[in-house]
Amino acid sequence: MRRRRLSALLRTAVPVLGLSLGACDPASQAMLAGASLVTFVHTDKTLGDHMATWAFDQDCSVLYAADGEPYCQRFVTEEERRAAEAAAAAQQANIYCYRTLGAINCFREADSLASTQARVR
Repeated sequence: MRRRRLSALLRTAVPVLGLSLGACDPASQAMLAGASLVTFVHTDKTLGDHMATWAFDQDCSVLYAADGEPYCQRFVTEEERRAAEAAAAAQQANIYCYRTLGAINCFREADSLASTQARVR
C-alpha cells in the first residue's frame, strides 16, 4: 500500500519537478522549494528523497541521514514489521516496573514484596 502511494506521488511530483528544473529563475526555485516543503510535511521526505527512493528502489530519507543512519535503507516487509513488533512486545512482557518514592524502577523478575498497586505495567 505504501508503494502505491509513493508511485502515485511520484507520478504527480515528477512532472512538477521537471517543469521547475526547466527554468532556473527565482520563481521556479521558490516553487520547487515550496513543493519540497509541502511534500516533506506530508510524507517526511523531500522531493529529492522521493526521486532517490524511485531511482534506487530503497527507502531514502534525509531524516535517516540526520539520525546518523544510511541515507537509503531497504524496504521493510509487513512480515518483518510484525515480527519486530512481536519481539518488542515479548521483551516488554518480561519487564516488571514499580512506582517507588520519586521514581519508577524496573526489574527482569517480579518483586514479591511490592504491592500490586505499585506496579506500573
